[in-house]
Amino acid sequence: MVIITLIGTMFPGRISAFSEFALTWSLPVVILSPFAGVIIDHWNKQQIMLRCHIAQTILIVITPVIVILTKSSVPIWILVVLFFSLELFNNASRNAVVPDLVGYKDLVPANSLIIVFARIATFLGMVGGGYLIKWVGWQLGFYIDASTHFIAGLLVLGMGAPALFAPVKKFEYSLIHELKKSFFRFMADLKELGILLAKDRAVIFVMVSVAILPFVASIAYTVLVFLVQQTFGLGTTGVGWFGGVIGIGMLIGGFLMGIFGKRVNRGHIIISSITLMSIVFLIGPFVVTPVYMYSVALLVGMLFSFIGISQDTILQEDVLKHIRGRIFATKEFVINVTIVISVSIVGVISNWLKPYTILLGVGIFLFAIAVLSLVTFLSIPEDIRRTI
Repeated sequence: MVIITLIGTMFPGRISAFSEFALTWSLPVVILSPFAGVIIDHWNKQQIMLRCHIAQTILIVITPVIVILTKSSVPIWILVVLFFSLELFNNASRNAVVPDLVGYKDLVPANSLIIVFARIATFLGMVGGGYLIKWVGWQLGFYIDASTHFIAGLLVLGMGAPALFAPVKKFEYSLIHELKKSFFRFMADLKELGILLAKDRAVIFVMVSVAILPFVASIAYTVLVFLVQQTFGLGTTGVGWFGGVIGIGMLIGGFLMGIFGKRVNRGHIIISSITLMSIVFLIGPFVVTPVYMYSVALLVGMLFSFIGISQDTILQEDVLKHIRGRIFATKEFVINVTIVISVSIVGVISNWLKPYTILLGVGIFLFAIAVLSLVTFLSIPEDIRRTI
């Protein structure tokens, strides 16, 4: 919320400014993804999460001081690059340890509970953050944010016995040797993934669903935030409520998946969710108002939880413990590559097309993806289709 406020102040009227910021936080993750998995799988995951939170705390604390001393916005962009580089290790480690903390039959409820708590935090952070920045200024906002990361780091220590987070095996050679091996393995994995995508329809279906969420999130962060903040004139607090409503939707979606997730085919959930998202984007340009925007935010938030929980559960069910870190790091790679491509395209076309035209194009694209997903899903052998 602090950085969204600064962008609106420094670059009014420019959707591309939001695209440039999104590139700043997503590109480092793309670069680091080939190496993150091997580090996570060979080190204590609890220590990784703890150290990431502490390092993020320090970065957030020193950034406003440097900004004031240098009177430049450059330190903020440096903070963003370093912060989200650390967040890759934190997120992948967290996802990788869930199956070690709960039983196989409790994965869906556990992932739903994680989504529920995360979405409560989203609501409080977005809505509360919008008002806090308005009341106390961006400098103090940085320190409040730093305190939450410090607390999160302390809470990591209470997640369970240290043995749960120990690596299956430690580095056989030097870290440099392992990182080189990891890079070549990652490239080989991407090549293998390309081969699978050419012949395995189930893999195609899953990977398309993985890419859809960051694509829609990129549009929401660039075009929709621009509309709320500047076109409708609702400012930082309006953006905060927009993000908060998305958080409420994801909270509701997490509760519903926790209750009904085991009873519904996850393939059907993913297809239905993509179809609904395409419809709201197709209708949007013709009826868009602040009320419609917030209604869409609630619905899309729910759909994000449906798709996200389905994806994580599928991966956790099918992947062995000693390679989960690499799998979730690869997922982060796919997500951030999608964000980089999406925000780059939006940043370029926003110079010629109006926001409403972009939304219509997104709706058409999502509808085409929904049709492709349905055709692909129906072509999967029935015995496999039932287990997705």
